Amino acid sequence: MGGFRGRLGRLEREAEKETVFVPQKDGTGKRFPQSALQESFMANMKRLRGEDVPHHPLGVAAAESPDPEWSRCLYSAAWTDIIAPVEDLSE
Repeated sequence: MGGFRGRLGRLEREAEKETVFVPQKDGTGKRFPQSALQESFMANMKRLRGEDVPHHPLGVAAAESPDPEWSRCLYSAAWTDIIAPVEDLSE
């Protein structure tokens, strides 16, 4: 059994290298794959352009985080609601 636990522990450590951990106010945290960073950023950029897209789950978790590095970052869903989309004057 000791060999199994050792292998399982190594697998868990390897898996965590590829995940993003966002701390939450209740002391827990939410984990996302690295690719979620880009997805959240792109969802925020679309919202800033005025597109009606839902907030990405990582963005919501970041906005709810007590850590200012998450709650105030470009991945956070909170700041896109504060900034109004730029009016299109191209016509």
